[in-house]
Amino acid sequence: MNKTRLLALSAALAAVAALPGAASATVMRTFAAPPSSLHSATFSANLALSNDYAEDGLLFHFTGSANNNQCGYAGINCYDEPSDLSPWFSGNYMSTSGNNAYISIRRADGSDFRNIAFAAASGYLTVNGYWSTWNDNVRTGAGNFTQAGGAMLGLYDAAGFDEVRYYAFSSPNRSSGWSSPAIDAVQADIPEPGTAPLALAGLLGMAAARRRRRR
Repeated sequence: MNKTRLLALSAALAAVAALPGAASATVMRTFAAPPSSLHSATFSANLALSNDYAEDGLLFHFTGSANNNQCGYAGINCYDEPSDLSPWFSGNYMSTSGNNAYISIRRADGSDFRNIAFAAASGYLTVNGYWSTWNDNVRTGAGNFTQAGGAMLGLYDAAGFDEVRYYAFSSPNRSSGWSSPAIDAVQADIPEPGTAPLALAGLLGMAAARRRRRR
């Protein structure tokens, strides 16, 4: 998968679904590579079937008939070929399967985050993913995507959310049924582009206002 294909997917996801009446919409986009962040998880320390699993301030929970799908940890691989996974999967990863099975991502302290990115793959060669964001047990956004070989996906909501759920189905545009999701390279609390320049501009503006008042 190359950057051009990722950008094409990003354009196709511009019409992401959000709940009517929600305070703000969760926006989804793709990354050409895992972004830098304040918290990250690669599951390298997940050496046994672990649920819940915590790493670097992030908490992961798995539902399904076979949590972790008996693979994705300690070198136990669910997939015949590395190409079956997103190109950002390496070493240990986390997966599950079952009816309506999903992987949940939270912050370990229960607080909100406004953005998150993760490598998304599936037990199927083509990823027919479904994601939802939640805040205080209220769903704030949801959407579908389809991508061969997986993708690096990002979610952003200015109002914040405290949980992300990721599902993967056998066919597109589904939100229920047998699901086989897998994730890796999780990045949370990604610095927003332009935040530092905006803050600097604000400080400069305040300084200019003070100078005017003194005159």
